[in-house]
Amino acid sequence: MRTLLSEVEERHAALLKLLQTAAHRGSPAQPGEARMNTDRFLAEASRHTAAATRVLLPSIAKHLPAGRAEVRDHLRAIRRLELMLVKAKAKEYGQAQTVNMPWASVWAGVRTHLARTIAAERRLAAMLAEHLESGDDTRLCERFTRAIATSPSRPHPHLPHTGLPGYCTRVVWAKLDALWDEVEGRVTSAAPSRRAKPAGRRALDTLPRRWQTGTPY
Repeated sequence: MRTLLSEVEERHAALLKLLQTAAHRGSPAQPGEARMNTDRFLAEASRHTAAATRVLLPSIAKHLPAGRAEVRDHLRAIRRLELMLVKAKAKEYGQAQTVNMPWASVWAGVRTHLARTIAAERRLAAMLAEHLESGDDTRLCERFTRAIATSPSRPHPHLPHTGLPGYCTRVVWAKLDALWDEVEGRVTSAAPSRRAKPAGRRALDTLPRRWQTGTPY
């Protein structure tokens, strides 16, 4: 039987594997492969943090001793990770503010904050398992899995994360992110897709979005 802890640990392992692939900047086997690998990791990491905020944090606040303090600390860690994900996406898409920022520095920051987030989430999930009945743990695991599938595919560190504002924000931005992912030709599934657009086409696709929104990412 799957538990919340086993699901969280499996998701963590998948994220670390995607990060390892994305951070390897060797000679690509095909054009655009580096960008596709980066997009996959960024999308999965963004969905994971959004799902953790939506599903795990309310349960932590409700069931754990000092739960509200744990939520505040973990929310800060999530925002720091999301800020690093924003930098990685800006670097991948050639934004001016990241030109002089080496990839090694970007990935080092991502690794550091992802490791801290993973360690905290595993500890909190293990603590939740001690306070939840078996049926409640299973339902929470199922909610977490569903939340990942429907969460935004881009990091949004400056938007509301908790409560009703956070929920409404995630619903809206999940749809908007999916729209812009299609426009930009981003690869946002963990598995490779044969329908991915060539790198040149994706680069051209970013132009309409920049003209329409006036935003760098």
